[in-house]
Amino acid sequence: MKLRYIPNVLSGLRIVLAIVLIFIPPLRPVSYIILYIACFTDLIDGPLARRIPNGKTKIGADLDSVGDLLLIVVGIFVLMPAMNIWDELWFAAIGILVLRSLSASISGLIKHGQVCFNHTWSSKAGSLALLVGLIIYSIIGGHLFINIFIVVAVIWQLLVAIEEAIINLLLKKPNTNIRGIWEVKKENASHT
Repeated sequence: MKLRYIPNVLSGLRIVLAIVLIFIPPLRPVSYIILYIACFTDLIDGPLARRIPNGKTKIGADLDSVGDLLLIVVGIFVLMPAMNIWDELWFAAIGILVLRSLSASISGLIKHGQVCFNHTWSSKAGSLALLVGLIIYSIIGGHLFINIFIVVAVIWQLLVAIEEAIINLLLKKPNTNIRGIWEVKKENASHT
């Protein structure tokens, strides 16, 4: 296999693992392992794509976005109810799903004529926080500290969804690899 395809394979693997998580009992050792691997692929596929010559591809960015969205769906509808935090966070969790979907599709389609999932630093930081929260949860269970940590991570993801919607609306041309809202002005200036 050519080195440049490794990021795409990792993103594709995340999609498969997210689908597998739907069909196995949550919060069991095997489900944690699958989830950790899926989250790890989310953290490394983008940096690898940027470092490998010709590693950045449109299909890779799309696979990454689909994998991210599937992990969010699994987290909302499979893990949160099993962790007994669904009652407290269902509104925020569904808000994240709706905002990220609307941001990518409606604001992207209206403004740029294409679906635009952004891969911002805040999104990656949020994914890392959720992964750390899940690791801690798998070790110590549902104590107050971990529940607060997960609540903060979910709120962070809600803010990420809002940031991505604003980025899509403000950009003159789509750039799914923009690092954050602070780059919008520079990105727009480069297209004038």
